[in-house]
Amino acid sequence: MRDIYHALVTHDFSKVSDRTLAETRDIYGDASMGINFAMQVIGNLLQELQGDKEYSDQDAKRDLFLIGSVLRQFPRMSQALDQNSSNAEFELKKRKGAAK
Repeated sequence: MRDIYHALVTHDFSKVSDRTLAETRDIYGDASMGINFAMQVIGNLLQELQGDKEYSDQDAKRDLFLIGSVLRQFPRMSQALDQNSSNAEFELKKRKGAAK
Protein backbone atom coordinates (compact mmCIF):
# COMPACT_ATOMS: atom_id res chain seq x y z
CA MET A 1 0.00 0.00 0.00
CA ARG A 2 1.41 3.38 -1.01
CA ASP A 3 1.65 6.20 1.51
CA ILE A 4 3.39 9.57 1.92
CA TYR A 5 6.77 7.87 2.08
CA HIS A 6 6.35 6.59 -1.45
CA ALA A 7 5.25 10.01 -2.66
CA LEU A 8 8.33 11.74 -1.23
CA VAL A 9 11.12 9.22 -1.71
CA THR A 10 13.44 9.52 -4.69
CA HIS A 11 15.14 6.33 -5.79
CA ASP A 12 17.21 7.48 -8.75
CA PHE A 13 19.79 10.22 -8.24
CA SER A 14 21.98 9.08 -11.14
CA LYS A 15 21.32 12.17 -13.26
CA VAL A 16 21.81 14.70 -10.46
CA SER A 17 25.10 16.65 -10.34
CA ASP A 18 27.49 16.14 -7.43
CA ARG A 19 26.88 19.66 -6.12
CA THR A 20 23.11 19.36 -6.27
CA LEU A 21 23.27 15.89 -4.76
CA ALA A 22 25.32 17.17 -1.81
CA GLU A 23 22.88 20.05 -1.26
CA THR A 24 19.91 17.72 -1.55
CA ARG A 25 21.47 15.29 0.93
CA ASP A 26 21.89 18.10 3.47
CA ILE A 27 18.35 19.37 2.98
CA TYR A 28 16.85 15.90 3.37
CA GLY A 29 19.01 15.32 6.45
CA ASP A 30 17.84 18.58 8.07
CA ALA A 31 14.21 17.76 7.37
CA SER A 32 14.61 14.25 8.74
CA MET A 33 16.26 15.60 11.87
CA GLY A 34 13.39 18.07 12.29
CA ILE A 35 10.85 15.26 12.20
CA ASN A 36 12.85 13.25 14.72
CA PHE A 37 13.07 16.34 16.95
CA ALA A 38 9.28 16.64 16.74
CA MET A 39 8.77 13.10 17.96
CA GLN A 40 11.36 13.57 20.70
CA VAL A 41 9.94 16.83 21.99
CA ILE A 42 6.38 15.50 21.99
CA GLY A 43 7.57 12.54 24.04
CA ASN A 44 9.49 14.81 26.40
CA LEU A 45 6.55 17.12 26.94
CA LEU A 46 4.09 14.29 27.48
CA GLN A 47 6.34 12.79 30.13
CA GLU A 48 6.78 16.15 31.82
CA LEU A 49 3.02 16.60 32.06
CA GLN A 50 3.19 14.03 34.83
CA GLY A 51 4.49 16.83 37.04
CA ASP A 52 8.16 15.91 37.21
CA LYS A 53 9.80 18.51 39.44
CA GLU A 54 13.18 17.82 37.82
CA TYR A 55 12.16 19.49 34.54
CA SER A 56 14.77 22.25 34.46
CA ASP A 57 14.97 25.52 32.58
CA GLN A 58 17.71 23.91 30.49
CA ASP A 59 15.34 21.06 29.56
CA ALA A 60 12.64 23.59 28.66
CA LYS A 61 15.09 25.54 26.46
CA ARG A 62 16.12 22.30 24.74
CA ASP A 63 12.51 21.43 24.04
CA LEU A 64 11.78 24.93 22.71
CA PHE A 65 14.78 24.56 20.39
CA LEU A 66 13.45 21.22 19.17
CA ILE A 67 9.98 22.68 18.60
CA GLY A 68 11.56 25.51 16.61
CA SER A 69 13.45 23.00 14.48
CA VAL A 70 10.22 21.15 13.79
CA LEU A 71 8.24 24.25 12.92
CA ARG A 72 11.03 25.36 10.59
CA GLN A 73 10.86 22.13 8.54
CA PHE A 74 7.15 21.27 8.32
CA PRO A 75 5.92 24.31 6.33
CA ARG A 76 8.48 23.72 3.58
CA MET A 77 7.64 20.03 3.49
CA SER A 78 3.99 20.96 3.07
CA GLN A 79 4.84 23.38 0.28
CA ALA A 80 6.93 20.73 -1.46
CA LEU A 81 4.08 18.25 -1.30
CA ASP A 82 1.67 20.84 -2.67
CA GLN A 83 4.10 21.73 -5.47
CA ASN A 84 4.58 18.06 -6.33
CA SER A 85 0.81 17.63 -6.42
CA SER A 86 0.45 20.57 -8.81
CA ASN A 87 3.27 19.28 -11.01
CA ALA A 88 1.70 15.82 -11.13
CA GLU A 89 -1.69 17.31 -12.04
CA PHE A 90 -0.08 19.37 -14.82
CA GLU A 91 1.72 16.31 -16.19
CA LEU A 92 -1.48 14.23 -16.10
CA LYS A 93 -3.39 16.94 -17.99
CA LYS A 94 -0.56 17.23 -20.50
CA ARG A 95 -0.55 13.47 -21.07
CA LYS A 96 -4.34 13.36 -21.37
CA GLY A 97 -4.17 16.05 -24.05
CA ALA A 98 -1.45 14.19 -25.94
CA ALA A 99 -3.44 10.95 -25.88
CA LYS A 100 -6.28 12.45 -27.93
